[in-house]
Amino acid sequence: MQESLTCWSVFEMYEEQVRAIYPESKAKRVINEFRCATLRFWLSQLGFTRATSGRKMTKAESEAAKEFLKSLRVEVLLSARQTIQQAFQSQKASIASQNTYGNRFNQFLSWSEQQQWWPARGSRRARVKQQSCPSMKNPYGHTSNTPLTERRTVHQKYTLKPQDTPAPLQKELDDFYQYLTDPECPFRVIDPISELSALEYTKNIRLMLGWFCYHRTPPIALEQLRLSHLISVLRQEDLEHLNSKEQAKLWKQHRQTLEIWLCSYFRFLREVLHSKSPSTKRNKLGALLELAKFLYTSEVEEEADYKQIPLFKALNNHLSSVRKDISEWVKNRQSVSDFEKKWPDTAEGETALEVVRTKIVEPLRLECRPRNSRGRFRSGFAIAKSYQDYLKWSLLADIPARRQQEYRTLRIALICPVKRPESVPPDGLYQPLPPAQVREKHWDGTIKDNYLYFTYVHEKKPYPQGVWVLDIQQYKTRSTHGGQSIVVPNRQLADGSCFYDYLEGYLYGSWICDGYKNRQVYDWWQPELKGQRGRWVTSGRTEFNPLDTFYLSTDANSPKWLWGYVFVLPRLGIGASASEFGCSFESTSHRFIGKRISPHMMRYFWATWAYQVGLDDAQTRSLAYAMGHKVETLRKLYERCTPEEKRRPIEEVIEELLFKQPPSPELKQEANTQPESLLAQLQKLSPLEREQLMAMLDMLDK
Repeated sequence: MQESLTCWSVFEMYEEQVRAIYPESKAKRVINEFRCATLRFWLSQLGFTRATSGRKMTKAESEAAKEFLKSLRVEVLLSARQTIQQAFQSQKASIASQNTYGNRFNQFLSWSEQQQWWPARGSRRARVKQQSCPSMKNPYGHTSNTPLTERRTVHQKYTLKPQDTPAPLQKELDDFYQYLTDPECPFRVIDPISELSALEYTKNIRLMLGWFCYHRTPPIALEQLRLSHLISVLRQEDLEHLNSKEQAKLWKQHRQTLEIWLCSYFRFLREVLHSKSPSTKRNKLGALLELAKFLYTSEVEEEADYKQIPLFKALNNHLSSVRKDISEWVKNRQSVSDFEKKWPDTAEGETALEVVRTKIVEPLRLECRPRNSRGRFRSGFAIAKSYQDYLKWSLLADIPARRQQEYRTLRIALICPVKRPESVPPDGLYQPLPPAQVREKHWDGTIKDNYLYFTYVHEKKPYPQGVWVLDIQQYKTRSTHGGQSIVVPNRQLADGSCFYDYLEGYLYGSWICDGYKNRQVYDWWQPELKGQRGRWVTSGRTEFNPLDTFYLSTDANSPKWLWGYVFVLPRLGIGASASEFGCSFESTSHRFIGKRISPHMMRYFWATWAYQVGLDDAQTRSLAYAMGHKVETLRKLYERCTPEEKRRPIEEVIEELLFKQPPSPELKQEANTQPESLLAQLQKLSPLEREQLMAMLDMLDK
């Protein structure tokens, strides 16, 4: 059969398969999109020429295309993925067209590769090679081989841990946290803050309390320690019996006590912990200022009254000084860590973002293949981890990088209602966004969780193939930019696969029609694989035995919604902390290029890329919004172009406009004689040569 098999015969078989597995309406749409991908794009790259340029082919053109397909042997399909990509580029197809028609053509090729007639099927070596990932080498060793700071000693952990905190002090800390976050707090004159900010303040307070116990000279006994050791409190009744001079003297004593321990603590940070960043001091002072507001709540009637309290004046003076230091650090691009060890090495004209995408993200994608470099099947756990690594990097390198906290806390629904919504096709993938009434909320009713979900209608726009969406409702600058709903693009990749293939392989598992063990029949959500024999090479996220969490609505009539974190820790099955999430990026980047790139560094790469490629103001503002901050923040804080890159545009203009050498008198004389010489040469041309020359000039004009 393969002797006489042509592309036309194969297409007929595929279309019959589509009609058999899809409802009539969907089958018609699938076939139309497949034919468009084939006739409009793929055949044009193989030499088929249409008589018209319209999008719809005439009947005569369709018949000519059919005859052309009958002349093509199935071996041409071996390079079809590369061919259609070349067709997209030569015809300058839009991203939407590439995704729609590329995905449809890729589905056909995936089906073809499982058929007995597929040309490469007899070559097991070729199949194994396609399924094998590169050798996973680690030439740079552990990340500890590339220290980011000058510190060579073990970092001292001196915080006062909750289990060591005396009950009275713990009660004070709980009251402080409630004061910061509770929407209705009596006598408070400041606005409540987010739970994340409150946790950051209490973390710094615990650090200072730990210093008082373990490092201060003389130390304070743990059982005696109270918040008033950090900020002493003078009530109005303590001052009533004193005259103004005595009051000033008492305030001075308390201010001196604060200044002495604070300077001693900052010296400890600098000399013992080798902490040089002014941002560290700012964080401690900010926490102390909030603590002082809490302790002096009963002494003020409005926020402006705090400024009249001497201890607040002392803290604000320190803050004013440290802000100047921070401004100098930002201006001079100064950093505690060595940026050279976090910034990729780039060639002339190459951006850091490009290096990350080509030398880290793409190799990670290739490592998702089911076999190792020797052709043996990898464990399902290892494949799932490769999927996770690739997805995490792709979400920060292929779309504008948002804060890592959004991806670290990203959730996904693990159950859904039995009744399928009308918008979901009968055979379509269903991965819902939980209804608002069962999602986690702030005290004011606003949603405070982030979800990944799959839908066929987004922002009232239909997506017949469906799209994955990031519903981001909880992030640092939400009060400024509001919640964001981000469609994850399903870009087609170099080998014809698409981003969604990897995302769904991670979430649901990956099937392969190959191998000799566990031969099963596929019967899940991918219709092109139904009935095929093969094996599951990984169960995806389930390989990590995730420990998921229930969230139950207070409404008795609402169902339970089980959810879990998208990116759980592979070994533990729980959500990652900020440090654990960041370390996974650093270890991966160090393995490939010897640099320790954190998720936050990706924001620097995007901001610098915007300057290097010359985005205009509107594009830059759009990028800043997509990253979740203001354009001023992008330009002032994150952009890291070199001085040479910043000077190059004006230097080139100066050379062009101010120092362009005028032509010499000899060149002017030669230029004046050129028209006469050219006219003489034209007169010597024959009529045919003149006609050919005019045709060439017309072509150049066009």
